Amino acid sequence: MTETHNRRPIHAGLGRAGQSVKRFLRRINAPAYPGNPPAWTNGMSMAVVLIFFLILVLHPYDEYLSRSLSSYEPLRSVRHLTDIGLSQWYLIPAFAIGVCLIGIDWGSIARERRIRFGLVYAQATYAFWAIALSGILTNIAKLSIGRARPKFLDSLGAGSFAPFQPGYDFASFPSGHSTTMGAVGAVLALWFPRWRIPIVLATMFIAFTRIIARAHYPTDVVAGYTVGFLVSVALARFLAGRRTAFVFGKSRFWPDMRFRERVW
Repeated sequence: MTETHNRRPIHAGLGRAGQSVKRFLRRINAPAYPGNPPAWTNGMSMAVVLIFFLILVLHPYDEYLSRSLSSYEPLRSVRHLTDIGLSQWYLIPAFAIGVCLIGIDWGSIARERRIRFGLVYAQATYAFWAIALSGILTNIAKLSIGRARPKFLDSLGAGSFAPFQPGYDFASFPSGHSTTMGAVGAVLALWFPRWRIPIVLATMFIAFTRIIARAHYPTDVVAGYTVGFLVSVALARFLAGRRTAFVFGKSRFWPDMRFRERVW
């Protein structure tokens, strides 16, 4: 009897979680609301083109910049910051928050608290998928391109590639840590719009430490940060078009968090 009684809350929570997932899938599969801008803009396409040309311009200087920056003594002290770009620091907490909140009986809690929990759940879920999706794209690119790491600079040079070579050694382009920092920079810029510029600059600097640590070339970092940032912004815009987690406000580029004004 006790065992059966203990199972009921678990089954109920799983049922509510399943319903939440179904509602979410219906929302994202629905067309965008009329009048909302698209998830991907012409300006974002232009940014990709400009970054592509920047990478082409930087590529001949990868070896020189890698050697110079990694050996520059005043910068060595910031090497320890590079692991801030590890994706698990962000994926695990976001996933844990989402799991804890997905099975809540939303009808049994007060409306104000429901709005607060809903905001936290929606943003944790968004952050998880922004970092995860950009990371997946980067890992596919890493495997397809197969660029040798800077540790092989003396033996193989900066232009050595071995596509579809599994493992760490030939996974330099794009930088995974920089992708994570690009995604984190976009997520935090959406959450804290007043601090948008300092946030972007700080996350760019952390991505830059990958060069100092001699784990990546400058072009790896530029490409990785761009992937993480643009994928995360595009995902937020996609959700805003369906009024899930975000909505479009005064800015037609940066969406606003849904229900934020009711919480703060």
